[in-house]
Amino acid sequence: MRVAITGANRGLGKVIKEKLCARWIPIGFNRPEYDISTFEGRKKIINELKSNNNYTIFINNAHNGFSQVQLLNDVYNIWKDKPDKYIININSRAKYPNISKGYMYSASKAALSQLSNSLRFKEDKKCRITDINPGLLESDLPSMTYDELAKWIVYLINAAVDIEIGEISLWHRTSYVDVQNQKQIKLNESRKNMGKD
Repeated sequence: MRVAITGANRGLGKVIKEKLCARWIPIGFNRPEYDISTFEGRKKIINELKSNNNYTIFINNAHNGFSQVQLLNDVYNIWKDKPDKYIININSRAKYPNISKGYMYSASKAALSQLSNSLRFKEDKKCRITDINPGLLESDLPSMTYDELAKWIVYLINAAVDIEIGEISLWHRTSYVDVQNQKQIKLNESRKNMGKD
């Protein structure tokens, strides 16, 4: 069974690929050849998925503006009638209202969530779709590691095929308010040190 992963050459995508090697055949779709921000890059991904039926899982990991949303739509259109296919979107806690100050990032992740929900609840689909919504990853602030999140991806893949897990939200247990306070302290220190030689 092949697992397609966008952005598998670094960060979370790379760790997911390493975790899956023991049991599956993970294939990375990476820039520049598979640049999801371009029509040509997305088309190459779709053509590869269409030409090889051994791909059963698509991990929509790479993020570039709203391109991740478009890619979900593209993959869904070729897999919607196939019960053996599974799409996992790497979304973000930032999708929730009034959380992130990265407004465009937050808007793109909210759009990904909206499309996922529309496909899940308004379409007569056969494939499964799951959104996984992590908080901070690999940060010097309280955060989850890539390894911890990758284990949840493996859990999802191993889940019973007759159960659809719509979404999972998870993050480090430190309160969001405390993390934001720590972030502000670091930002203030950084600004103070900018003027020093």
